[in-house]
Amino acid sequence: MLRLFFIEWLCPACVLVAAEPKTETTASAVAQEMKSFAGTWQMTVVQPEGATKDARRLVFQHDGTYTALDSAGKELWAGTFEIDPAETPRVWDHRSYDAKKEGRDVLGIYELNGDKLKVACVVGQWNEKKWSGKKRPTKFQPLEADVIIEFQRVRDK
Repeated sequence: MLRLFFIEWLCPACVLVAAEPKTETTASAVAQEMKSFAGTWQMTVVQPEGATKDARRLVFQHDGTYTALDSAGKELWAGTFEIDPAETPRVWDHRSYDAKKEGRDVLGIYELNGDKLKVACVVGQWNEKKWSGKKRPTKFQPLEADVIIEFQRVRDK
């Protein structure tokens, strides 16, 4: 009888809790993390070398847009990004405006520690809401990611 009660009443309640949408607290955490994320970041390590082509810096804005710059500060491409600091590991997804037109996307994870940022990403495409590509990395290991990049925040002088 007790087992039947658990199956009929408590299990559906667990599903409802698990399926609950993200809260305002999560939105607040994202907004706070976006403030920490925003700014200019110099690439210090790229694995594998050349994976970022000529890009040497990324500039993140509070509004979820970013720009990739070469070593002379020339814009190479721009796009949008989302972060989710409530996930473990933290989520960082981005796509250039050109890639977005084609349904291509980059799924990633990140670690933000003061003026140091580390990301691991995979490249793929959405086809009818189904991901085509490697799974999102769970660790900062080359076997799980197409690229791993370490950044140092650029401070205004």
